[in-house]
Amino acid sequence: MIPLGLAALGVVGACSAAFAQTATQQQPTQTRIREQQEQQERARAAAAAAAVQEREKQQVRPVTFEDVLKDPDNIELNFDYARTLVAQGDLKGAAATLERMLLTFPELAQVRLFYAIVLYRLDSLDEAERELTTVAQLEMPDSLRREIQGYLDRIAFRKKSTRFSASLSFGTAFDTNRNAAPRSGQVLFMDMPLDVPDSQREHSDLGLLSIGTFRVRHDLGFQEKHEVFGGLTIFRDDQLHLNEQNLQSYVLDVGGTYRSQWVDVTLNPIYTKLRLADQSYYDSYGGRLRLDKRVDSKFQVYTEYSGVYEKFRGITFSPSSVDRNGGRHDIRTGLLWTLLATLQLNFEYDYTRKNARRSYVAYEGHALQGNLTYLMPGGQFLLFNASGERDNYDDADAFVSARTRQDTIFRVRATYGAPLGFFAGLVAEPDALPDFISDITFTGTLERLDSASNLPNYDYSNVKAQFLLTKRWEF
Repeated sequence: MIPLGLAALGVVGACSAAFAQTATQQQPTQTRIREQQEQQERARAAAAAAAVQEREKQQVRPVTFEDVLKDPDNIELNFDYARTLVAQGDLKGAAATLERMLLTFPELAQVRLFYAIVLYRLDSLDEAERELTTVAQLEMPDSLRREIQGYLDRIAFRKKSTRFSASLSFGTAFDTNRNAAPRSGQVLFMDMPLDVPDSQREHSDLGLLSIGTFRVRHDLGFQEKHEVFGGLTIFRDDQLHLNEQNLQSYVLDVGGTYRSQWVDVTLNPIYTKLRLADQSYYDSYGGRLRLDKRVDSKFQVYTEYSGVYEKFRGITFSPSSVDRNGGRHDIRTGLLWTLLATLQLNFEYDYTRKNARRSYVAYEGHALQGNLTYLMPGGQFLLFNASGERDNYDDADAFVSARTRQDTIFRVRATYGAPLGFFAGLVAEPDALPDFISDITFTGTLERLDSASNLPNYDYSNVKAQFLLTKRWEF
């Protein structure tokens, strides 16, 4: 692309020189030179813009700093180098490269927009807003102008001292073993194996899901961006057939985050209420203390303690639930690893101590889990989670077995999501859907759970498929 641009540059330069010679007596020399330079600069900018537009249509090709040194004036090479740095998570290096490009080609809308997005991700909101306002004055396609306005709206939202957000989700979930029936078809009663009645055997069921959230965050006005926050989450899972598995939950939380160069500290009191089988089943009171430390641009470590008092109520389908009353303590520590701008891994270890009124439902648990987050073009994303947990109970339940219960639980989950506008663009024009519909996010989740227990009563498996549509608002 660049050789063609330079050839066009030579043609424009030659035409400009010929024109200048015929007008020597009508224009001062300095004026002619200035106009000639301006024409050459416009030609160079047009060639550079064409090169950038062509590169934007193609995937990022890895470029090293040594490659740039060999041909420092190559606009395509510099643009790819900036995109390579962003993919590697080096946003500051990408910003420096883009700044250098804009010194030579200040009229390149795509480069200036990319620079503004990098500044936005660096949380340099004022600088990003300035660049976006500048680039909005240049000529560009309507799609690019809408993208710029979208970032300006996000910056305006983030600069508010008090920010509100809300979301609504509706969907469905199908479970192959919704009632967690034992896979063997038998249970122990005082160590005697009994066949499970047909009504309590493995039953699949379809549930209708609805989720609503409302959150508020307030910036306290310090340079470190200390904040306070609060929110409410309401969840409903209404089963078509197994009404005893109907579940509703209400979570109310408030808290605050203190940020420093050493560590970010979050204190977060939480109240949770559950209803099972349309009866009041569970309340918990407590909170969490979390410490976050960013090591560098790629690594972040954290540790968190959660402590709650859990109060269970005996209900029609579970009159002995009151035996579970007691405190629960969770300690987790983890690592966030940003391999690329679009790829993040999370590894975590969890320790749980559950105390209870009756020791046969008190236990100690250890868990390991890994999470992968992958962002793809068009707003698509892929989430993958795998975890393993070992729970050792304090004492035996004499009505079940003389053996003390031990469970090993494995869970694997994959989620794919994308806005509806992305799917519309696959079969029609990208703007076929109105804005208020195109930003609704579809997510599909497939999960496999295996609970391997030394007691057949708690040995079961389940496969879940879940689909949700989510609309989010920020104001």
